[in-house]
Amino acid sequence: MSSAVGQPSFLDEIRAHAERRPTAPAIRGRSGCLSYQELVERIGARARELRRSGIREGNRVAIIADNSPDYLLSAFAIWEAGGVLVTVYPSSGESDLAHCLDSSTPTLVLTEPRLIETVSAVVTGRGRVADINQPLTAEPACPRVADTTVAPDDLALICYTSGSTNRPKAVMHRHRGLLAAAHEFGRVWRVSSQDRTIVSLPMAWAFGLVTTSMTTLLAGGEVLPFARTRPEQIVDAISNERATFLAGVTTMFAKLVAHLRELDEERDFSSLRFCVSGGEPRNEHLFDEWRARTGRQVHDNLASSECFPVITSDPVEGSPPPRGSSGKVVPGAAMRVVAPDGSDVRPGDKGEALWRAPATFAGYWRDAEATAAALTADGWYRTQDLVRVDQDGYVYVEGRLSDMIIRGGSNVSPGEVESVLSEHPAVAEVAVVGPPDSVYGQAVTAVIVPADGLAAEPAELDRFCSSRLAGYKVPSAFLLVDGLPQNSTGKIDRRRVLTDLQEQGVGLASSRGDESA
Repeated sequence: MSSAVGQPSFLDEIRAHAERRPTAPAIRGRSGCLSYQELVERIGARARELRRSGIREGNRVAIIADNSPDYLLSAFAIWEAGGVLVTVYPSSGESDLAHCLDSSTPTLVLTEPRLIETVSAVVTGRGRVADINQPLTAEPACPRVADTTVAPDDLALICYTSGSTNRPKAVMHRHRGLLAAAHEFGRVWRVSSQDRTIVSLPMAWAFGLVTTSMTTLLAGGEVLPFARTRPEQIVDAISNERATFLAGVTTMFAKLVAHLRELDEERDFSSLRFCVSGGEPRNEHLFDEWRARTGRQVHDNLASSECFPVITSDPVEGSPPPRGSSGKVVPGAAMRVVAPDGSDVRPGDKGEALWRAPATFAGYWRDAEATAAALTADGWYRTQDLVRVDQDGYVYVEGRLSDMIIRGGSNVSPGEVESVLSEHPAVAEVAVVGPPDSVYGQAVTAVIVPADGLAAEPAELDRFCSSRLAGYKVPSAFLLVDGLPQNSTGKIDRRRVLTDLQEQGVGLASSRGDESA
């Protein structure tokens, strides 16, 4: 792939690192470490395979896999080949998988051995499926094709939200925006060639792919990918492999703190220079304990898949952000705080945050209506987050405009879970709400009125949901009641359900394990 004249691409910058420091470590996996020179060579080889297999400029290629060196190699090779990368969460249920693949219509889907059977069943008749870890087979009589040219404003990425509506939305980003965002993250967080970044956040999420992996590689640092958030592995990576940069969601830090409480020996965290959390509300009490045990503060990254970076803090300059703050607006972004009528609120007042950022999305793929709803007429992204800004410019999140549940950093639509449960014969009525949870931030909780004469057994309902929903969407608890409150229009009043649960003390502790965070 070559870039437009005068516009170096992400891959151009990686090649420059390979020329200056060919043996410097770039990505470390279970089988060893790839240097920058090896990374460039492997990307080129994979891109040639993609071209020989029939991928052309603008074709969409999906990746449905856990984090690994092969994930990054394949993602970057798709760009090298001129394709558009489509990322789908590997934890998605079959219904969400079908939705994502139906909407993006990829020419090729790269996945891992454990998912090939499931993905192949969904993809049938929609395209090809291949093992992300294996060489690609060339298409018969595939003609030789010229090198590709990718312009900064070409479409680079379609990533799916984790369910901010009844169906994941397909977020589009251009090459220019992704590169600018990674550079801005690198500047504000002081990422350098000395950094070794733990990436356990899914690379299907921009937080895992762009914010951490691309940012580190642009700075010439080393990426340490993990397929799962295993506290013992992360602690070992810091203590033994001298990792310097750790990003996660609040839930991940909760798991890490719980692990540290159980250890009989102290571990060495002296290499760790920067920690950041994003994707769900802060837990200051938890972060205080993390700091006490490791000596490192957890900074915040307030952004969305549609718009980033926006709000965070510099770990070096200035004093630490005030307790409860997400930081300040980064130099390359802008924020307005508006009232329901769209006018700017007075300084210090609460309102909805509207954002612009280096990577402001190019819209939702083939969904003009949703795109128009998400953007103002003059191009500001509507976050649906309620915020206030203090006199020093620090931003505080005060709540959300929607009833969305944020569990372990993933958005769960109550309506989607209710729709699934309502299909069970033993469920007459159901309301899904998100009371506070000490580990996951919010607990997906189903409050159910059983159908007459039928037993709504929690274990059976759990199995029913697990077969139809991604793991993080399955309720942590199933509570049986005689009736549900209604509002003035006759609809179930979720807010009253939630208030009743909180008054009863429900949801203050995690009741169900989760491997999705």
